[in-house]
Amino acid sequence: MAHMLTNLQRVINEDISNRTNQLDVILEGITNAIHANATVITCHLTCLELPLLTNSTDEEFNPERKVDTIKVTDNGDGFTTENYQSFGIYRTDFKQNKFGCKGVGRLAFLKVYKEAKFESFVKSENKHKKFVFTVNFESEDIKSKTINVDESKTILELTTLKRNYHDPKKRIDRRIILNIDAIKDSILLNLTPTLFFYKDIGREINIDIVDTQTNDTVSITVDDIPNFNKRSFLVKSNQNEDFEFTLYYDINTECVGTNAYYCANMRTVCEFHDKDFKLSLPNKYSAFLLLSSNYFDEYVDNERNDFKIHPKTTDLYQKLSWDDINSELRNCLSTIIKQEIPNSDSTNKAKLAEIENERPYLLEYIDEDDINVLGFINKDSIIKKAKKRFESAKDKLIRHSGKKEYSEEDLQEAIQIAQNELVAYIHDRTMVIERLKAMFNKKEKNEKIIHNLFMERYTDDAEYSIGKNNLWLLDDRFISYSYAASDKRIHKILSKFDEKTNTKYDLDRPDIALFFSHNPNNKSALKAAVVEIKPFDYKNKPGRQKFAGLQQLLDNIEAFKEAEQIQEIWAFLITEIDEDLANRLTRDGYAELFSTDRPIYYRSFGNSSIYVVCVKTLIADAEARNKIFLNIINKNSRLKKILNPNQPPLHESRS
Repeated sequence: MAHMLTNLQRVINEDISNRTNQLDVILEGITNAIHANATVITCHLTCLELPLLTNSTDEEFNPERKVDTIKVTDNGDGFTTENYQSFGIYRTDFKQNKFGCKGVGRLAFLKVYKEAKFESFVKSENKHKKFVFTVNFESEDIKSKTINVDESKTILELTTLKRNYHDPKKRIDRRIILNIDAIKDSILLNLTPTLFFYKDIGREINIDIVDTQTNDTVSITVDDIPNFNKRSFLVKSNQNEDFEFTLYYDINTECVGTNAYYCANMRTVCEFHDKDFKLSLPNKYSAFLLLSSNYFDEYVDNERNDFKIHPKTTDLYQKLSWDDINSELRNCLSTIIKQEIPNSDSTNKAKLAEIENERPYLLEYIDEDDINVLGFINKDSIIKKAKKRFESAKDKLIRHSGKKEYSEEDLQEAIQIAQNELVAYIHDRTMVIERLKAMFNKKEKNEKIIHNLFMERYTDDAEYSIGKNNLWLLDDRFISYSYAASDKRIHKILSKFDEKTNTKYDLDRPDIALFFSHNPNNKSALKAAVVEIKPFDYKNKPGRQKFAGLQQLLDNIEAFKEAEQIQEIWAFLITEIDEDLANRLTRDGYAELFSTDRPIYYRSFGNSSIYVVCVKTLIADAEARNKIFLNIINKNSRLKKILNPNQPPLHESRS
């Protein structure tokens, strides 16, 4: 018999993942036993280094035990002549047709351990066989003798770990913890598909995991395997081929949690969330889901912990992407959820309401298929997907902006995008208001944070353009004021004015910002808004000193008008207004303007207007204005259409 014609050490180094550990070894040993028709399998786990001190309660005398040796015994067919011939061939196709095996699994033994010892009693041949599997393995090394065998039995022993897994001198320790309950759970999760498929054909398999020091034993029996239902669906490839997938599912209220796996060759490979498919069931429900397919069998990697499938792209070799597979999986789950979970529609609508509250501008870009399972899929993944569709729609609009003629469809799409951009803008405004309210309610009156809402402090760039601003907090007419002077420029203007008027500019005060109606390089009809924020301890200052701050603001306005040739200025002083300051403002000719909270004090100085407003009033007025937009948005939202499908939109007339 010829030896294994390959360089095993090279194959182990290159083809077997460095992530392989003792759990993978245990799984491989058990799986091989199952494939050999075993129905009783026992896994003996031993820790050699540390004694078990059961009488001690001191944790330092009971350090965490780890697995050293592994022994797997089974009552399978054993190493028959045919089985052993297959074992001696790298990448054998002996079990390919029946089990989808790649013929490399046994190499996991030599990734972790120096050698694997096999002993087999073969009833069908009345043979006792022994051999040691190493990187220098030759199939002629087997020792075989004829004896009377009443019952087949095979023993796999792994005793000497490789140094890159355990080397006390170098403080390397990659051994798994000897916790038979945790190991049982891992075996069960990995082998549930295998055990279920055998259970389905009437073969009951019992697996015992034994701690040899304590003699504690835990078992996996047929009762641990869910009674799965199944539903099949087709996924169409980029070449118009149909590939069949089968979803095995068990949804119940007996336990909590969701286990969802993609499977290959009757083994779990990776979880749904690893491929961006995140499930979230109601609290009282649990689910066990297994997705299986011949396509998965073909594209699983050698270690069976991932697939050679791209997230989105396909080609001649990889005909399906995860997007293709998960899209049809989502449709399949939608049908199952409606059958298995009462009131699933209301759960979906509740999740949709959450998304509307957080990202109202994305509602129109949630896929119809996602709506049906919205309550059971991770909200973040839905938002992420909708955001991509929104950005894609905007990119498409920009690309087509140079067309000579536009169809009705183009026009409606442009209107839809514009509407959702507006919704996004209003949503951003709501977030700013909520942030201000939280600060005010918690008495975190930080003028620096409020200042930065209008214009970032300590800027020294030479550019004017700032894009979007938050001047709508003062008045919506200032939305278009997208040019601002930097702190550096303001300092220069006021310092120059001080020299000219022989006054002293307060260099310690950074809380003033200047915004322009358009690019200030164009002086034609230039207007501006000035925002000054007084420190919130300002109310503790004497009344005269506080009122003197208004005169300084007037001086600053004159400085800005002169330096930038501004024709009209609106200035806002944001501060705390106590009774003393209110009386001084009234005596000086400031008029009280209506607001939703405290009055706003206003006075005109020619082509300059000054408004004195407190933070609470600023928030209340901005919220009242924003609420008008929110009401319009909510009345026309997709959620309203779903909740009230027969209700006409706001812009339609009612008969």
